[in-house]
Amino acid sequence: MALDGSIVAAIVTGIAALIAALATAWMSGWNEHRTQARANKKALARYSVPLIIAAWDLSNWFFDILDEDNYSPKRCAAYGDGWSSEFTSYLIGSYFAGVHIIREMTHFFAHIRGEEAENLKKTLWKIQDEFISMDYEGRESREMRWFEGDILAAQEHLTEVVEHSSAENTRELRVIGWTEFQKKYESTSELRGSPNLHNLFSWYEDEFQRIVYRRFRSLYTNKWPTHTNPQAYETMKKNIENQEEGQKTELEREILREARSNKVVNDLNKMALEESSEQEQKRKKLEKEEESIMKEQQQYPQFSVIVPDHRVRRLQHLLMDLVEVLDAFTTVKLNRPVRRCTMLAENRVPLGPSNPLDLTPGYRIPCDCSSRDCNPKQEDFLDRKLSTRKSTNRPAGRELSNPSRDHLIESRVPPARTGVVDAEKGISQ
Repeated sequence: MALDGSIVAAIVTGIAALIAALATAWMSGWNEHRTQARANKKALARYSVPLIIAAWDLSNWFFDILDEDNYSPKRCAAYGDGWSSEFTSYLIGSYFAGVHIIREMTHFFAHIRGEEAENLKKTLWKIQDEFISMDYEGRESREMRWFEGDILAAQEHLTEVVEHSSAENTRELRVIGWTEFQKKYESTSELRGSPNLHNLFSWYEDEFQRIVYRRFRSLYTNKWPTHTNPQAYETMKKNIENQEEGQKTELEREILREARSNKVVNDLNKMALEESSEQEQKRKKLEKEEESIMKEQQQYPQFSVIVPDHRVRRLQHLLMDLVEVLDAFTTVKLNRPVRRCTMLAENRVPLGPSNPLDLTPGYRIPCDCSSRDCNPKQEDFLDRKLSTRKSTNRPAGRELSNPSRDHLIESRVPPARTGVVDAEKGISQ
């Protein structure tokens, strides 16, 4: 039975209408994605600059503290109490807030594609993982590990919402300034409901100051033995005791003694007791650190002190990577100078069983930054889990090995040890 011409025409018209509807829907979705991608790229270029500044400031702050070439007896005497813990906390918190803002304002980099975008995402994850990772076994990498909840708290407290009247940007986020941070840092802030950020950062400040304390010990023991260490144990202990006593009169000392022995105290005695308790905590921390150093010296008598700064050194390199990656997204092309701290292992131990604290063997500190000196094969740490959608080209049923970061040494050192300082042979870097 032959189809009527009108029926055929109706069928063809229906099919054409369906195809047109599908094409319209696809084009609408594609156009929406393209519009969103364009808006997110614009936001990424806009908010890359504050993050570049935060990453660059923090990286250079780390560089000034980590690199031995920046030290001298005169400078150490000027910074006798160590670098400002509060300012260190502000720089770290500003970086966390900058990352939060750029993710929030770009909808977590939605619809942004390309090699540069993938490098940015990977670099941000590497830095995040370096802050929180528990995969390091060695004593030299255990300090300055952040708890994820504290990172979120820092992002929340160091970010504020700014409302605009313009139709294009009605709401945006910004990092609070140094003055605003200082107001939130102390519990005595006059701002109602202001958080005590000192409690949030104090743990990490103590860990960072331990690195500085041990660095001073290393310098004055090995490099400047004839100079007086302003952070020597006895000097620090005496300073704490002097701070505790202060300019108190005998009457004030008597009030403090009564406050310690009396369960019911008035506000004046309570303030004196809290002030004294803070100094007691400082003294206990100092004594505990000194005991730890003495114990480590018994385990490794060949070393004067172990400086646990490997995590911070890797962070310094990765932050410099981030500055270079972000610069590609800005319209001004800041091209800030890049400085990287040395990654030579100070306390080299031979491979073998006699390494109770898992100190880094070999010549270099393992690092997966973009520097060819650190990472000649340009490989990422396996336990960062930076997998891609591409095939791994490995036989089915065979798992990739997952060695410790602390022992990925030989794969990250050039065969001829190019750029490695050998103290015994006097080879220059």
